[in-house]
Amino acid sequence: WRALNPEVCYLSEQHRQGDAGFLEALSAIRAGRVAPAHRALLASRKDAAVPRSATQLFSHNADVDRVNNMALAQIPGEAREFRMTGHGAEHIVAALKKGCLSPEALTLKVGARVLFTKNDPAYRFVNGTLGEVTGFAEEGGYPVVRTVSGNVVCAEPEEWVVEDGGRTLARVVQIPLRLAWAITVHKSQGMSLDAAHVDLSR
Repeated sequence: WRALNPEVCYLSEQHRQGDAGFLEALSAIRAGRVAPAHRALLASRKDAAVPRSATQLFSHNADVDRVNNMALAQIPGEAREFRMTGHGAEHIVAALKKGCLSPEALTLKVGARVLFTKNDPAYRFVNGTLGEVTGFAEEGGYPVVRTVSGNVVCAEPEEWVVEDGGRTLARVVQIPLRLAWAITVHKSQGMSLDAAHVDLSR
């Protein structure tokens, strides 16, 4: 380590948030120094009504499943199911399935609100991009999604892989989507959501 002589860098600039007031409030919360002005800012965003475009964030899976299943059931039309497949060592496949943001059984209809669960190398979407299913492709039957920015993307299966020294130990394959009327706070970690309504009641 001494021979390496690494240069120490301190990261002092925040690039994820552009709103100075919100950034200051987040920093105050992290430091445990929340002032009345920060409380007032947070209180100004409190609203019981959920904006149509926003994903609801809950702390419990039961709330997420209830909201998503109810919303999907209200959409008329035929539902299509996409099943995750796994290959490789059973215990690693099980861990991959548990950690994957896309569900093992993904049920969709035209009109379903969805979010992407992976970053696209071609930059058509990122983990957290919101959209709506507008149809299913003739070839393969994969869902076609119009993102909130207006891009139309055919969501084809993606792989989540565990490798060791260039050798694949296990992989799962699924459409990189999940229903997006609601999601848990835990599962939303690392996502860049376009809009969110957070339920902190529980």
